[in-house]
Amino acid sequence: MGFTSMVWSASPAVRRSVIAILLFAAGLVSFYSVELRPAGAAIAAWWPAAGLGVAAVLASRGTRIAAALGVLIVAMAANVLGGREWGLTIGYGIANAVEVWVVAWVLTRGTSAARLDGVRDIARFLVACAAGATVIGVIGAVTAFTVAGQPLEVAFFSLVASHFSALVVVLPLFLLSPRTHHGRVSVVEVVVQVITLIALTWFVFTPGNELPTSYLPLAAVLWAAFRLPTVVVATELLVLATAATILTVLGGGPFAPFIASGERTTVLLLQGFLIVHALAALFVSGARNDWGRALVRVEAQEELLRDGIVNADSGIVIAELTDQSRLVIRGINQVALDAFGLTKAPVAWFTEGILLAPSQPVLGNRELDALLRKQQPGEVELQRGNRRFDASVSVRALGRGSAIVTVVISDVTRRQEREDAAVQSLARLHDLNRQKDDFIAAVSHELRTPVTAIMGFSEQLVDEPLSHEALQAATVIDRNARRLADVIEDVLELSRLTGSTSISRTPVAVDLRDLVEQAAEDARGLFPQRAIDIVVTLPTEPVVARVIRQDVQRVIANLLSNAVKFSPLSGHVRVVLTGNDTSAELTITDDGPGIPADQLPLVWERFYRVQDESHRDAPGTGLGLPIVRALVEERLGGDIELLPGPHRRGTVARLTVPLGAGEQAVSAP
Repeated sequence: MGFTSMVWSASPAVRRSVIAILLFAAGLVSFYSVELRPAGAAIAAWWPAAGLGVAAVLASRGTRIAAALGVLIVAMAANVLGGREWGLTIGYGIANAVEVWVVAWVLTRGTSAARLDGVRDIARFLVACAAGATVIGVIGAVTAFTVAGQPLEVAFFSLVASHFSALVVVLPLFLLSPRTHHGRVSVVEVVVQVITLIALTWFVFTPGNELPTSYLPLAAVLWAAFRLPTVVVATELLVLATAATILTVLGGGPFAPFIASGERTTVLLLQGFLIVHALAALFVSGARNDWGRALVRVEAQEELLRDGIVNADSGIVIAELTDQSRLVIRGINQVALDAFGLTKAPVAWFTEGILLAPSQPVLGNRELDALLRKQQPGEVELQRGNRRFDASVSVRALGRGSAIVTVVISDVTRRQEREDAAVQSLARLHDLNRQKDDFIAAVSHELRTPVTAIMGFSEQLVDEPLSHEALQAATVIDRNARRLADVIEDVLELSRLTGSTSISRTPVAVDLRDLVEQAAEDARGLFPQRAIDIVVTLPTEPVVARVIRQDVQRVIANLLSNAVKFSPLSGHVRVVLTGNDTSAELTITDDGPGIPADQLPLVWERFYRVQDESHRDAPGTGLGLPIVRALVEERLGGDIELLPGPHRRGTVARLTVPLGAGEQAVSAP
């Protein structure tokens, strides 16, 4: 994150304080730029305040108009203090304000923040600087022509050069992140490079030196661009530009002799010097950063690939074919080495490579070596002791006689061992499941006889003239015996549905309307004290299906029992039966609390109960819906689903049953 981005993200107090400091610095630098301009010149040789002004605008938020007005004020103040007339002061002040706003707008248009991380960012930066320099060139040239009588083209090119060079030298210092650097550089190298730059700059621009050696500092600048962090490069560019400008004004360096013939030549030569150094350094440094990021990505991908190869269950060999005659191994894992009968790959495989000569082995298998020599894809079988492997070769040409060769080796023996183990485990699981079902069925059958006896005697006790306490006890015994009998019946039904033995019943043709009516009548008597209103809607025509009657009865009874059980006092249950040529659909809707959406898939599991207050107190074993699903899918060949009720209240149970040949059976004589 660059300086302007950090200020932009800071608190309002800090942000406003930094912007004020930047504006004050811009005004101070503007004043000295006016003071150091060549005698009688209407335009300063260099205007570094432009970079400070853009930094202040980039650090501000919103439309940035306030920061641009601040640039207008400090620029006008500097021109007034520098002795310029009011016409130039106002015109140049407006031009500076418009310039910084345009540069900031171009830099941040379509992006979250201005930055200089790579070549693409630098290209956008140069476009912004060129746009800003062009704007001030137009406005400033018109002002200089109107007020001071300066030639338009002279003023325009002088302003564009001085401001463009100032922007590309000063502004990067505020946009670059100090962490944007890839690689390590010793302190000794930094010191030597800085000393070299200072020595070359002093040699070129020392007063009295007129030798044509103006671009000697470029060597030290490029050294920094190649090796040092970009923020250091930007700092050195700013120092170089400041030193070159001051020493040129004082009469030093190769550009000073041209002052006598006119300041325009000196200004353009100096700005050209600064622009060349800045562009060369920024582009080289940006390209170095892009290369560094690309290198980091490649290293990360290589490490990921290497880990994948090493830890893979299959043997993998990745090699590069060079000059059509040598195979250089780039990666190989232990599984592949085992297939080749090796504990460690020879070092020469990774350095010199393997010569693909007809008489020399490649990886040690004749068929595999033949494919590699021919550089052809294919599959071969490897044998190593009592183990068998399948090897698949693929070749991807890269051009210029090189290619990537990949060999994937599968351990067929180990795979077969795993498959055999899985089959044995599955058989054991089936056997354990059968034993479990048999055990449950046996226990349930053993429990049914005593429970039936308890129910018979409890019914007799309830009918006898007993005292209040004895009658209450008999009623409790009868109720709990019936509940236990229901649990036993549910367990037996599930055992029949999922076990290896089942009762064989023949499907018969039945009118589903009769079964729905009977189930509704039975459901009305389940909880008479709750006054549940069951409304049944049936078609006028018979809905005949060839089904096992007991299974359909149990499914409808369980669904209606749930609907009545969870409906509130004086609630409503709506039962609708419809049919077509192929199937019948039964919909049961209640206005109870409903089932939470996240628990709908869980209610089909054995013994699962919905975990909330409205369901916890309702009687039940958690086996009804699993039995319903098993009957519908296993016996009836239909489909059952539970849906949220209308207005997120209640539950809708939708049962679909194929009709089969039911109607034909009924109509047959």
